[in-house]
Amino acid sequence: MGKKSVMVCICIKLLMLLKIRHKYLITAAALKVDFYKNACPQLHEIVQKVVATEFQLDPTSPGPQLRLFFHDCFVGGCDASVLLNSTDVNQAEKDAAVNFSLGSFFVIDEIKQQLEQECPGVVSCADVLALVAVYSVKQAGGPLYEIDLGRRDGLTSYAASSETFLPAFSLNVSGLLEDFHVVGLNLLDLVVLSGAHTIGQAHCNSIVDRLYPQVDPQYPKYYSKQLVANCTDNGYFKLPNYDNNTQFFNDPITPTRFDNQYFKNLEANLGLFTSDESLFNDERTRKLVETYASNQDAFFKQFGISLRRMGKIGVLTGTQGQIRNQCWVRNSHNVDPALDPASLDFVS
Repeated sequence: MGKKSVMVCICIKLLMLLKIRHKYLITAAALKVDFYKNACPQLHEIVQKVVATEFQLDPTSPGPQLRLFFHDCFVGGCDASVLLNSTDVNQAEKDAAVNFSLGSFFVIDEIKQQLEQECPGVVSCADVLALVAVYSVKQAGGPLYEIDLGRRDGLTSYAASSETFLPAFSLNVSGLLEDFHVVGLNLLDLVVLSGAHTIGQAHCNSIVDRLYPQVDPQYPKYYSKQLVANCTDNGYFKLPNYDNNTQFFNDPITPTRFDNQYFKNLEANLGLFTSDESLFNDERTRKLVETYASNQDAFFKQFGISLRRMGKIGVLTGTQGQIRNQCWVRNSHNVDPALDPASLDFVS
């Protein structure tokens, strides 16, 4: 990347930071846990049942469901923009290269369909994402966190934004902190929210920087052999000859349970990504890793606090945005003609 491109990227991130912090101060206060208490009292029951049913079919489902919320909030705020489909004239976030492995969209669609039958036009897709995240954590054995509600859905979604603002697996602590600061989160949030990697799965391209051109010596030998075997053809690793369809667990010890094993793994050099391993190698974050590795209750408590903070990034409230009828496409008849999706060639 040239100097000019780097400067443009930095400027975009600074503008994003100012925008999000401004919106946070103005709109975050409008969110509240019982926002739908009267308007849609069946909300929590519907979300819980759909998440539980999917878990019975697939015990790995909480990971990708939680991940959707992260990938939405870090790109322009928690506005369900990650759910919008691409159109003939625009590539949306979900189709960005960095989001190639996102899944569980059908879970959101199923919940939204049921909500539209029970309380049509009331619950936003952005709030569905937030609730699915907390019920997924609960389903995987973690606490049931309270999450603030009252978000509205965004009207735009651009793949380029995901490529710019999502923290990369190959970043060290300094790079990660830059991306977290852009959305108003701090070092504590970085460490504890990384603990979400205690569930979920990864693909070979996420660790290619640690396998090629040579295997990272920080990996224990038995672990690196497993990873190389999973990601190569007959043990031979040479770009682009790796199996990107293969998935493996972020946490090889308790892969489907939401617990503090992730931090114990970091102490044992079992952090899968560069972004994971750097948390233990960096003096700024090591003590927090050690704290959460030895104290699961401390991790659980802070994770809930930081998740709620993340859930307030750049939210839309009041008359901003809209309440989508279907999460993958904007409503075709917005009250404001300037925001009518039809006028912008958005297609279903």
